[in-house]
Amino acid sequence: MAPWRYFTEMPEQKKREMTSKSPEETDRIAREFAQELSPGDIVFLYGELGSGKTVFVKGVCAGLGVQDDVTSPSFVIATEYRGSMKVAHIDLYRLSVSEAGALPIEEYMVDDGVTLIEWADRLEVTSTGINVRLSVVNHEQRKIEIEDLRN
Repeated sequence: MAPWRYFTEMPEQKKREMTSKSPEETDRIAREFAQELSPGDIVFLYGELGSGKTVFVKGVCAGLGVQDDVTSPSFVIATEYRGSMKVAHIDLYRLSVSEAGALPIEEYMVDDGVTLIEWADRLEVTSTGINVRLSVVNHEQRKIEIEDLRN
């Protein structure tokens, strides 16, 4: 299956969108997306509760060769995994915007790997990276928009 075959490409904006019909399809899309990532990339994930952010993160981690069980680090804020490169998984769900703003978020990021940030809307300022927006279409379907803002 060719990477991005589910995407409507908008090259001038470097934006892709697709609809996933199941958690398994979201996982597969995320695994394909992972192949586009390089050390130093930051992925900001946005979406309401239950939209599939953690499913997407698990797929990215699997696509990067992480063998560990990937879970949402809501109670510890950040978890680091090792696959073909390091993966920092940061989850800001339990923090307010002001609490997230006071967090030294840069200390959790990895330069020699990929940083994945769930609930990125809690950050007042985001750096250049990739925005992934997941939204609920219905009980099973999710709309996934990926906007590449890397230089």
